[in-house]
Amino acid sequence: MRRSSALITSLALAAGALVGYSGPAAAATRRAAPGQAVRAAAPAAGAYVGVRYPTAIRRGGFITYDYRVKHLRRLESDAVVIVAFLPRNTPSKVRFLSKPAHSSCGYYSSRAYCVVRLTGADGFSARLRVWVKYKYAGRYRTDHYARAVNFESGLSTRDYVEEVTRGDLMARSRTTIYRR
Repeated sequence: MRRSSALITSLALAAGALVGYSGPAAAATRRAAPGQAVRAAAPAAGAYVGVRYPTAIRRGGFITYDYRVKHLRRLESDAVVIVAFLPRNTPSKVRFLSKPAHSSCGYYSSRAYCVVRLTGADGFSARLRVWVKYKYAGRYRTDHYARAVNFESGLSTRDYVEEVTRGDLMARSRTTIYRR
């Protein structure tokens, strides 16, 4: 069974800061059938950012996060940054299985990130897979962030990732890792 958690993030046009969103508790109380996302009405200036993840895995397994971003034409920014903060020292391997062609994705310092340049497309999807170490069992909590940014000369991809703040939180996923 998969759990869908999707929130509307309204991204400011010039500064790229989060204007408003419904908190993570609002979407966490609702459940959807497998393959169906929880949706809410999009405000005029915002974009839809959703993440899907499994509710439980076996010890030593992997967690796959599916990101879907829609309504990008409403934004007047150059790129969207998606960041997943993973628990420290728990992943043995982190890979992006699918990503847009015009993106730069990676992993460092317990952060899996993807900086996607906005083109003419109205949306994109990305898939992140995290292999969890066998010794880890219990609850695996990951925070997912999204932010619109404007490109500036002299900044690297990691500089855009470090611009993400706690106010940009879009979802919090909880996956139970069973011993057997």
